[in-house]
Amino acid sequence: QWYQRRVREAVVSTQSTGETDPYWAEEIRSDVIGECGQLGGVVHIHIDKQDPNGCVYLKATNAATANACVNSLQGRWFSGKMIQASYMSTSEYSKKFEGSEYLRDKLER
Repeated sequence: QWYQRRVREAVVSTQSTGETDPYWAEEIRSDVIGECGQLGGVVHIHIDKQDPNGCVYLKATNAATANACVNSLQGRWFSGKMIQASYMSTSEYSKKFEGSEYLRDKLER
C-alpha cells in the first residue's frame, strides 16, 4: 500500500527487492539503518519477507529525518532493482505495527 507524501509524517515505506537470498532481509535492515542513521535515525523497521516486492517499513526519529530518508533512498538500486520510497501516515503505521508509536530509541546496525 502506498500513501501520499506527507512531510509532517515520520514514517517511510520502500519497495525494492523481492529477494530469494535467505540473508537479504538482514542485509537490507543493516543497510537502511546505516544509511538513515546518518540522516537522523530509525526507531523501528520491518522487512516484509512475504511481500513479493520486498517492502520495507521504517519509522524515523522525526519528520525531517523521514524526509531525508525518502530523498536518500528514492531511486537507489539494491540487488539490481530500483527502490521506490514514499511516506505512510503515522496512524496507518501505528495500526500496522502496534506499539510503534511509543518507540523513541534509535536502532543500531
